[in-house]
Amino acid sequence: MQVQKTLAILFLSVLGLCTFAETLYVNNISGNDKNDGLSEKTAFASIEKAFASVKTSDHVEIANTGKPYQRPYPGERGQELVPRCGGTADAPLVVNGNGAVISGLSVIPAEKWKKESEKMYTVFFYPMSNMYKGVKKDNFWFDETQIWWVDGEAAPNCKSMEALEKVPGAFWWNKAEKKLVFHLPQGKKIGDLKIEIPSNSGIYITHDHALVKNFVMIFSWNDGFDIAGSPKNVVYKNCSAYNNCGQGFSCHNSGNAYYEDCAAIRCASSGACDVHWCNSTYKRCIFVNNTYEAGVYATDESVHNYDDCLIAGNRPFEQIWQRSHSKMNFANCVIVGRADSLAISSLANGSVSFKNCTITDAASVCAVPSSSTASLAIESCVLARCREFFIKLPGVFKDRFYLKGNLYIGGPGNIIDEKLYGPENWAEYLKLGLEMYSEWRNIELTGPLKAELPEAVMLKGRHIETSVGAKLPEEVWKRYFKLLKDVPTPAGIIEEK
Repeated sequence: MQVQKTLAILFLSVLGLCTFAETLYVNNISGNDKNDGLSEKTAFASIEKAFASVKTSDHVEIANTGKPYQRPYPGERGQELVPRCGGTADAPLVVNGNGAVISGLSVIPAEKWKKESEKMYTVFFYPMSNMYKGVKKDNFWFDETQIWWVDGEAAPNCKSMEALEKVPGAFWWNKAEKKLVFHLPQGKKIGDLKIEIPSNSGIYITHDHALVKNFVMIFSWNDGFDIAGSPKNVVYKNCSAYNNCGQGFSCHNSGNAYYEDCAAIRCASSGACDVHWCNSTYKRCIFVNNTYEAGVYATDESVHNYDDCLIAGNRPFEQIWQRSHSKMNFANCVIVGRADSLAISSLANGSVSFKNCTITDAASVCAVPSSSTASLAIESCVLARCREFFIKLPGVFKDRFYLKGNLYIGGPGNIIDEKLYGPENWAEYLKLGLEMYSEWRNIELTGPLKAELPEAVMLKGRHIETSVGAKLPEEVWKRYFKLLKDVPTPAGIIEEK
């Protein structure tokens, strides 16, 4: 009896020491940061308050009020939204945006503007736009990613002071001097106007075991949805990034992340950029029309998988940018390039592999330099409509290249040791031993972006027939066409008519 009593006391003591996960609520219309956040009626007003209050394995429910979650101007460097902890393998931290929009825009206080003349005012502006900041020949912001807003309306973007002089209400980014110049309209005072520019960043996870889902990030000063430090088992689901100054997504150090049903469009750096020793997987994700760097970018020793993804229209570099010793694996992906660039970077080191992918409409798919130590695998893929060549390889390194069962449509052919092999000398090409069971066929691709075979095509290998090319899930194409119509504004996402 005494033993049972002792055990009962011990159990109650341990129970008293346990911290139970709670649900915190956020509502930027009815909430107040002086509340406890423990119910919808006592919700916090800001995400940053919830993230500062969260405990291990808590849930955070962000109300989608139709009003973007926006933060005050933080100064020269944008601030990230960082939960103070994560979760456990059995009970991850869960942050549910319920479709809410987070805006990186901030209203610039009148006192932060420096008066340069009667009509020109300046403020410090140097966002995390990575590669573009190093392009000295372009001392301006580019047009594709609209980020300047005055009284809720998109403001003109000028390329020089001379152009700005002619356009009241416009902006010019003097990148060299790290300042934004605004032409004050006649009869206005700087304090009369609501001037908004990217000033804050998106969600950054720094602790293990976290699930972030159902968010839209617009106008981030830096990236949209990141892992920073080295957190393990971080999941982003149904998160979209529009018009960020940095990347849509980025992973760092030795962390690992899983992105599912996510999208990056018109970001001013790569759609995704993963670095250091991190590991990431992108499933049914979309990277389109990002306006500097590449669609997806990997470097250092990082390792990445892309399944059922769409990568298209990114500029000015390749759709896929593999650098250093990183490793990138693509399965059932559609990659639509640009006529003025490669689809895949030049593979100096590291490795890239494609299985059942479709790669179209680039100047070429890939050119491997003779100094390369990289490896390349392309199996059961469709390569179509390239302008210069498909693949250019130094044949002496054939043991590092694995090409098998591919279908070539249009285009001049492959270059091996500076010799072009097309349909007219394909038998001679196959005798080189670099590629097996691949064919040329005269087939017109159909469907969205003309990137799908009209019907299943089988190529016969030594023993079995295998299908070629990608077939994206219908929900990926549906999301893609919605993204093209979505326009981010200070009031949120509106659909272009």
